[in-house]
Amino acid sequence: MFRKNEIEAIDFREFMAGNHHTQKQSPRTKNVRAMSAFFPVITPGSFFPIYDPVFALFLVGSAAIAGSAFFQHFAAKNGSPAISEAIGVISRFVFPVIVYGAIFWFFFTL
Repeated sequence: MFRKNEIEAIDFREFMAGNHHTQKQSPRTKNVRAMSAFFPVITPGSFFPIYDPVFALFLVGSAAIAGSAFFQHFAAKNGSPAISEAIGVISRFVFPVIVYGAIFWFFFTL
């Protein structure tokens, strides 16, 4: 794609005799470390860095929000509107405080 194709002229008799064999060009580099600077390695571990504390905190926060919504819906469906309303009130206060706090923490720790 980025390589300029060169036209090679061979003798017709050599071509018909089968004596001409093109040589394959080897890649420019075989060093994996040199190529990884331009093309980072993509693995499941790079998408889900479980041992990174920030990613673990993100997972816990996401699970808390999803769990809160699930329990609120479950309580409302089972005929407990008071519990459902309490979960909604707590969630409306706690989650924005956590999100804005995380944003401020991120900007002040840069």
